[in-house]
Amino acid sequence: MSYPEELLHCIWKFRLFDQEDLRCRNGEKLQIIRSGQHNHDAGPDFESAKIRIDDTLWAGNVEIHVRSSDWERHQHHHDPAYDNVILHVVAEYDQPVYRTDGTEIPVLEIFNRIPAHIFSNYQALMAGMSWIPCGNKFNANNPVLIKNWLSRLLIERMEDRSRQIGTLLDEFRGSWDDAFYISIARNFGFKINAVPFEMLARSLPRQLFGKYKNNIFQIEALVFGQAGFLTDKHRDDYPSKLRAEYAFLRRKHSLHSVDRYLWKFMRLRPGNFPTVRLAQFAALMSGTPHMFSQIVNEADLSKIEGLFRDLQLNKYWKDHCHFEESSRKKSAGLGNDSVSNLLINTVAVFLFVYGIKTGSSVHTDRGLGILENMKPENNRIIRRFIQSGFEPESALDTQALLQLKKYYCDEKKCLSCGIGIQLLNQ
Repeated sequence: MSYPEELLHCIWKFRLFDQEDLRCRNGEKLQIIRSGQHNHDAGPDFESAKIRIDDTLWAGNVEIHVRSSDWERHQHHHDPAYDNVILHVVAEYDQPVYRTDGTEIPVLEIFNRIPAHIFSNYQALMAGMSWIPCGNKFNANNPVLIKNWLSRLLIERMEDRSRQIGTLLDEFRGSWDDAFYISIARNFGFKINAVPFEMLARSLPRQLFGKYKNNIFQIEALVFGQAGFLTDKHRDDYPSKLRAEYAFLRRKHSLHSVDRYLWKFMRLRPGNFPTVRLAQFAALMSGTPHMFSQIVNEADLSKIEGLFRDLQLNKYWKDHCHFEESSRKKSAGLGNDSVSNLLINTVAVFLFVYGIKTGSSVHTDRGLGILENMKPENNRIIRRFIQSGFEPESALDTQALLQLKKYYCDEKKCLSCGIGIQLLNQ
């Protein structure tokens, strides 16, 4: 039986082997006091470990291999970075190993100490063809463990977003309003049209909305014109006037629009057409060009929601989803799911990251509070987790589940997953 090295790392890290009467290959008694910190970069596999060999206490690094001969195969015997290795842990011992100065390194062989179910469970996880590797075993896990792991995944997701926002802040020289503007525009595209929405925002400086904040029609002309929808002549009066106004504003501000063909309409409901989203975005930006500054200073979630719910669109969009294409009358504002999406994926994240970067626990808690008070998201992935037997309580849980699916389940990183480790040892 050949154990993958990544599995051996996991077995050592979580001590999933028989530790009774441990002895090195030379017969010396071994006690593991601390397994060490798992190192995912260059160098020994585990750092700052602590062990006792007979009566001597050792502190240093631990290296893991399938066979002890892998030490030389990996050229560690020529690398001074491995001179501080105090223990070589292997599945199978086939030769002694030495540091660069010729001193022999103690070796622990664990092949016969690993329970048989560890390997069989690992194989089952790796061979799993379900939508997640653990399949229907997901809900068989300890519910407290799942909640604790999801809490860690939520923070991990927020940290990932923090890096993305940090890149935007660097680009816009620390302007939170500009970084938020780009992010909220991208989110308005709801994945399918996220890229053209971001391109639109980058082509249309936020400051222009402040210049024309008292004239919603001019803001609409800027948005639709920069999106590339005002290049052709129109029969309807509303788009015709928008086209004329945009022609003036484009010359005045030396604007260059994005290409119209970038926008996707296929497989979208009419209410989600990019033209409708653009009308909603124009209405949102007519409220305030300093939106994030307003959100940062607002503690009342209902008032923050109001920024997105009380959008005043041109009456043209009451019975149109595209220029010169009539539709049945409807509410042209953002629906509940759309508002929730914007609050969860942009507002809450920005408040959390703002709190981290400014040292304000008030804003960090406020960002998490939004997620805690939002209903669980309803999408294909979350529905599958619910079918597996797990009922998310709020957007805190669903955001963590999305992180779990994308970065652990899809990548089959079961040995880095708290749930996978639990299943491995069942």
